[in-house]
Amino acid sequence: MSRTLTTLLAAALGAALLLMVLEAALRLLPVQNGLAGDDPSPDWPTHRLRSDVHYTFSDAWDLRNVRFIEGLMNRYEETLQGQLARLLPDAPAMLNFGVSGTSLADYIGLGPMVSRRFRVRWAVVVVVAGDFVDGFTPPPGYFGWNAGNAPPVQLRPQPVCSGAASLLTCTEKLVRLLAIVRYTRGNLRFDLRHFLHTSVKGAPRPCVPEGLQAGDADLLAAYADRLPAAYGVPPERVILVFDADRAELYRSHGMSTSTSCPTRDSVARNALAAAAASRGEHVIDMGPVFAAYFKATGGRLDYSPIDWHWNAAGHRLAAAEVARIMRLGAPETERTPGPP
Repeated sequence: MSRTLTTLLAAALGAALLLMVLEAALRLLPVQNGLAGDDPSPDWPTHRLRSDVHYTFSDAWDLRNVRFIEGLMNRYEETLQGQLARLLPDAPAMLNFGVSGTSLADYIGLGPMVSRRFRVRWAVVVVVAGDFVDGFTPPPGYFGWNAGNAPPVQLRPQPVCSGAASLLTCTEKLVRLLAIVRYTRGNLRFDLRHFLHTSVKGAPRPCVPEGLQAGDADLLAAYADRLPAAYGVPPERVILVFDADRAELYRSHGMSTSTSCPTRDSVARNALAAAAASRGEHVIDMGPVFAAYFKATGGRLDYSPIDWHWNAAGHRLAAAEVARIMRLGAPETERTPGPP
């Protein structure tokens, strides 16, 4: 055996042993384990989470700087559904069916699945940036737009690592379980997709306003039409909560501003709000509410810049707006909603 080949084999063995030691060490630390996904089933074919896996969420053990960063997490009582349970003690159970990665298409696609299992009295949908355009490129196990369907969505099947599943599918699932991979992605926030794309730093790009594309208006109208029926409720019992551009809110120090550059997604969300309101559905714009809070207290509504999800204050303000509508109530009718 040549010296070069021996050296390469020794280096490969050393690297393998190092990775094994690192893998074992990271499994002892509070490394993010992600949201453990379960395989789809005939009665719930979409992406779902496993109930038998302990979940660790921690932006912690940043070994690059040798320091511990406290994990960011809302306790249940601080979430929207937890706050609503406190504000409306006589209300029925508040259940959350959203998971990471969902879009507007998922919120209506899940409706028939939910209404078959539960008697839905209110349907509350939180709409955030990206929720419209993300529906055009759904990952496996999620719903995407299909204007030819009613409602106008279609499930993208999720591959299962069993039977005739491809080797690539099974390998990918196994790799995701490695602590090294979870630490690199979750704690060090390394994303290969971003790494492969270089960005040009300098002056901000000029605003190039966007608008709706062909078919978007009809898609949004169909969405507003079919959303109540998907959950088996009348329009008066649908509440759409629209998030604010909190980054712009902080830049403007809570002052009213119109400097945000219109995008296809933001224009679509505004169009959806108008379409839903015209059909008798409730629409909540959190922009003025968040602005008033930030201007009065200076307190942030999220964990930015690390995490842009709402913190307890954001959830509390949204819950108060939703509870106000629910207290007013809508007549319990025996009307039969249209087909989902």
